[in-house]
Amino acid sequence: MSLFVHDDEENDKSTIPLNFSEPDIVPVYPEKAINCILPLKYQQEIVEDTLTKDGLLIMGCGLGWDIITANLLYALSTPFVDSRTKKKKRGLIFVLNAQDDELIRLQEEMNDLNWEDESQHERLVIINGDSQPLRRKKLYAEGGVIAISSRVLVVDLLSLIVSANDITGLFVFHAERIKETSNDAFIINLYRDNNNWGFIKAFSDDPESFSGFTPLATKLKLLRLSNVFLWPRFHVTISQSFNIKNKKDISRKSVTEISVKLTHNMNKIQSAILTCIQSCLGELKRHNPTLATEYWDIENVHDRDFVGRIRGSMNSSWHRVSVTSKNIVSDLSTLTNMLVGLINLDSIGFYQNVQRIVSESQKVQAGSKYRSQSPWLNLDEAVTVISCAKERAFGKRDGNYMFEELPKWNELGKLVHNILQEKRTSNLKNQGPILVVCSSKWVARDLTRLLETMQEEKIGDKRVFSCRRFMKDQLREYAHWRKEINPVVRRIWEEMEAEEQKEDESDIVITKTFTRNGQPVSKRRRTRGGSVAARVNQLRAPENFEAVDIDQEMLLELNEDEPIDQESDSLEFEKTQEENQEVLDLINETEQFQHDFDFVHIDKEEQIIVQAYNDKFNASILQELHPSHIIMYEQNLPFIRRVEVYQAINYENPAHAYFMYYGDSVEEQKYLLRVKREKEAFTKLIKEKATLGKHFETKDDNAKFQINRNNIVNTRIAGGSKFKTETDESNVIVDAREFGSSTPNLLYRIGINVIPCMLTIGDYILSPKMCVERKSISDLVQSFSSGRLFQQCKQMFRHYELPVLLIEFDGTQSFSLQPFSAVKYVGSTRDEPVESEIELNEQSNIQSKILSLLYAFPKLKIIWSSSPYETAQIFLELKANQEEPDVGTALDKGANRTIETGDGNPPMYNDDAIDFIQNIPGINAVNYHILIQQVKNIEELVSLSKDKFISILGDENGKKAYNFLNRKIK
Repeated sequence: MSLFVHDDEENDKSTIPLNFSEPDIVPVYPEKAINCILPLKYQQEIVEDTLTKDGLLIMGCGLGWDIITANLLYALSTPFVDSRTKKKKRGLIFVLNAQDDELIRLQEEMNDLNWEDESQHERLVIINGDSQPLRRKKLYAEGGVIAISSRVLVVDLLSLIVSANDITGLFVFHAERIKETSNDAFIINLYRDNNNWGFIKAFSDDPESFSGFTPLATKLKLLRLSNVFLWPRFHVTISQSFNIKNKKDISRKSVTEISVKLTHNMNKIQSAILTCIQSCLGELKRHNPTLATEYWDIENVHDRDFVGRIRGSMNSSWHRVSVTSKNIVSDLSTLTNMLVGLINLDSIGFYQNVQRIVSESQKVQAGSKYRSQSPWLNLDEAVTVISCAKERAFGKRDGNYMFEELPKWNELGKLVHNILQEKRTSNLKNQGPILVVCSSKWVARDLTRLLETMQEEKIGDKRVFSCRRFMKDQLREYAHWRKEINPVVRRIWEEMEAEEQKEDESDIVITKTFTRNGQPVSKRRRTRGGSVAARVNQLRAPENFEAVDIDQEMLLELNEDEPIDQESDSLEFEKTQEENQEVLDLINETEQFQHDFDFVHIDKEEQIIVQAYNDKFNASILQELHPSHIIMYEQNLPFIRRVEVYQAINYENPAHAYFMYYGDSVEEQKYLLRVKREKEAFTKLIKEKATLGKHFETKDDNAKFQINRNNIVNTRIAGGSKFKTETDESNVIVDAREFGSSTPNLLYRIGINVIPCMLTIGDYILSPKMCVERKSISDLVQSFSSGRLFQQCKQMFRHYELPVLLIEFDGTQSFSLQPFSAVKYVGSTRDEPVESEIELNEQSNIQSKILSLLYAFPKLKIIWSSSPYETAQIFLELKANQEEPDVGTALDKGANRTIETGDGNPPMYNDDAIDFIQNIPGINAVNYHILIQQVKNIEELVSLSKDKFISILGDENGKKAYNFLNRKIK
């Protein structure tokens, strides 16, 4: 007998009633291919790997993050069939940690994909903090790809505006920035704790940021991922993708390198600055031997964040660091910026920058008797920097200023001239514009002016391009600057000379590093000017540091020699902001302003476009312009990779690339170091990936901290307190504005339920009796300055029995009121670091304000927390044997729901007036809100009749209030 019933008659004869229902029919949609635009092989493999598995994708910089992420999001956002509703639905994908310019670029790529596919995919939706919760909830229900700030999304997840189980996946940008205490990590934990089927995909194009001990394993743990995809530039597939298919034509795959030599003065300045940096590092190590690391070396000076990393290693002990060390750290930043300015700025601009640094140092020294000028200015190399900079800018030959020009300018002029000549004579397929790219918009502005004013000259058989007209414009700007600061500088020198005459020579102490280990200038027993004071005066001599006065007659001659034409007029027209504003006003006022200007058509092949590097839009610039020649005026590794991608995609009609750099300079060393560091970072990650263990996770696993709560929660039961076990849930009501800090994240990770609300009073509600106002150091200072903290404490005491002020420090900073560090008195020698007068006053000010706060509120509890981790532990201990807070009660504190306003916003109260009327007999906290609904102010209150009081407050309370206000005093 068959186990399956096929005969309808047998079913009819059955004695057991059976009810049949047709099975649910899931609609089947025809398969549709997803069209992605991935022209290179390595891009296709990256997308395939990332779509197949969740993981962390780490790429080399400049390899096309935009096209890869756009295709990934486009493929992942394809509509699917919901098994519950049997309807076609779009997945809900959140894009986290993306910058604004990256989102714009991502939108452009996804729009191109929609246009190519002719699909009805919605574009990328961007949600900011100004959007309303109801609108966000509607967008979440519709699905799609949504870019949202982590602060908004974490509040929506905790408020159940969006359920974690309704989210299809998370796409995290800049995975290297994800920290344990960040809101992005908070979102990932909330999502993965409640959703095991969705995907998490993370992306990074900065492998150098993965540093420290086992960086890969640590980052994967934070992202709740187990797979990693590494794609360095030296990957075999990437190298094969960048090889041009037509290998016979060698010229197509060549990049012309143009190495330019520095001038003699530039070499001397570069060497002097590097020597100053090395001296500063040596002095910093001598003052801080316990904080010094191997990174404090001259070899790392070319790193992008060299000074920042040194400053970060000193943060934990910054309050114990001497003023001299702080000045040296500031000098390191100044000197590294001068290295960049030496290559980017013209000779006059660089000299002006040096003089500005010197004048600012002199102002600081004259402003306080405890402060001296920057330590690096005491070095002999400082005089070399200033004198060589002066020689470059105002060196004379035959009575005329020479105006040393940057060597790259001449090479750029010859290169552009040769390219234009080649375009006119040859029949190239690619007749696009010439693209010149540089480091910043200021350099781009100068290059634009240079190319407009550059003049061709012949010196013998050589063709030279002179930029003297540009240098004359720079001289006029310097003359204007010199005229403004000259009186100020001279007054400072007079004050310094008067102060030095009053001081004793024994008070002047110069450190060993900045005086060549204390070696005397001469071996003679007595040398004129050999004393310490004399040597200091020589270094500070006005003729060495004072800015150059320009020969006015020579300046007039230069103006007379200047040829007047339309181009110079246009340059002068563009230089003044007032005239620019007049043009803008004319454009805004006149509808047909285009008839007032003469527009000239420039053929595409004759266009020269100067553009600054932008890592987010470099690819779109190349694809939109299709340049025939690309001139990289300065080094930039991501853009060089972008050019490689562009050449590989357009191999049939590539652009010719030129790479300009100063040989044997900091520019060349910086580029080579960047390539070396990226290669070393990938090598380290590859080795760590090979040793990664397999990760297995079950539903019972929990990423939260494993804390023994028995010792914290189970205390003595007394006074009718409710007994708490280890498994009981603890709730903390958190103000929605507090999610900018890391404290809510850490509260969740130790097992406390975080409930976000818009609180009127307090930041954290731990129990019905306990309210906490959290203040960071910066917020504490601002609250004292505005008086907001006194008002907040007053509100807390009005509604809660146990108000608490929590002062929270940053875990990476020193546990002190920085910059209000401990008072240091002046010792017997000037070598002892002392606090400046400003810091002493600020410290005294903040301490007095804390005392005033405690005097006004004696019962206020103040808790000092060294870090957000300590704050979470303190909250857990404070909640021991405390009742759980009620959300409705917390929201009602400070806000009366019975009072309605015309605009729908919560009512605004005059708290002083409310406190006053509650002191009147018959008016209390129960009935005062009834009174303020019917009475506008106190003047109207005192004029009420007895019957009106009784109708509002009742018989007994109304009589008490009326008799008190109308009592006659004899």
